Amino acid sequence: MTDLLFPPQCPISGAPLLRQGTLSPEAWARFHHLTAPWCEGCGSPFDDPSKGPLCASCAAPKGFAGRLTGPRKLDKLRSSLVYDESSGPPILALKYGDRHDGVAAFGAMMAKTARELLPEVGQALLVPVPLHSSRLRKRRYNQAGLLADAVGRELGLEVDHLSLRRIRPTPSQKGASARQRARNVAGAFRVADGPRIRNTHIILVDDVLTTGATLIACARSLRKAGALSVSGLTLARVMREA
Repeated sequence: MTDLLFPPQCPISGAPLLRQGTLSPEAWARFHHLTAPWCEGCGSPFDDPSKGPLCASCAAPKGFAGRLTGPRKLDKLRSSLVYDESSGPPILALKYGDRHDGVAAFGAMMAKTARELLPEVGQALLVPVPLHSSRLRKRRYNQAGLLADAVGRELGLEVDHLSLRRIRPTPSQKGASARQRARNVAGAFRVADGPRIRNTHIILVDDVLTTGATLIACARSLRKAGALSVSGLTLARVMREA
């Protein structure tokens, strides 16, 4: 009955759909999808299939600040889309505009991407990057949580919304340098339920990867709580020139 009153429309192009939660071919084609060949560590795409297996950042010494993977960071990282003029507006509409009609389609994209992050033994637990309680009250929802739920439904994985907490409000990261972003989120996260995380493979879920500072700060707290592995999954990724 709902579809009769409100016929399904693509949240990106506005084209009619057979069912809710999907995208039109036009909308699908607008996006720059990230696919292999890419860095086996951080998922940064290679322009030459002969390159690899690691990008320059992931192959750099352990102390290199630009590394996203390695000790005290992420085991692996994957993103579904390039963040650009096509993917940006619907992602911002989800994040700030209370537009949830694209979540199911985004979750399906991310679930396909996430298959590379699943452990060979055992099952992964999806953990969305949390908002501070003050921001959650204002926004009323966590977009990372919505995406994690959608991915969980696609893959049959459990989502843990409670074990990882943002214990202090952090300033907006918009326009901040990589170093500022890292300082802003340092010590901002804490695991509230250690036994739930211990000996578990974690896939952190967020909407956009910019510098990776937030994901790395979360990963450090989860590792301290005894997680076996911590990988990152985002809907989109800001691509920077080398």
